Amino acid sequence: MMATAGFNDTINGQGVMSRQRGMTVIGLLMAAITIGFVALMVMQVVPMYLNDQKVAAIFKALENERGTERQLRGTIERYLDINMVNHVTAQDFKFEQTGRGTRVSLDYEARARIAGNLAIVATFSHQVDVPR
Repeated sequence: MMATAGFNDTINGQGVMSRQRGMTVIGLLMAAITIGFVALMVMQVVPMYLNDQKVAAIFKALENERGTERQLRGTIERYLDINMVNHVTAQDFKFEQTGRGTRVSLDYEARARIAGNLAIVATFSHQVDVPR
């Protein structure tokens, strides 16, 4: 007849309870809170960077454009509208005349609210020289 190991029995010289491993309820709760916080941060930060990629695409397209400041501003407005860019308007773009053409630049901040008065702030900067 086969005997089963009781609570105080030993197997290979070790107590049965000393072999149990696992996460406690407090450990599980702390892991869930940490994973939740990281997920919240990712869900807030990723859209800001995706939005900035749209802005970077506008600057890439401006490299092939020509025209006056007014024409360039119109082009920028169209790109902003088509790409549905948030946090930026055509009035935020700065234009500076240089010897070779027009320098278009944009410096802006994007904010994402986390909870209450806690927010993430990301700063972005872009610049392109548009030839005449």
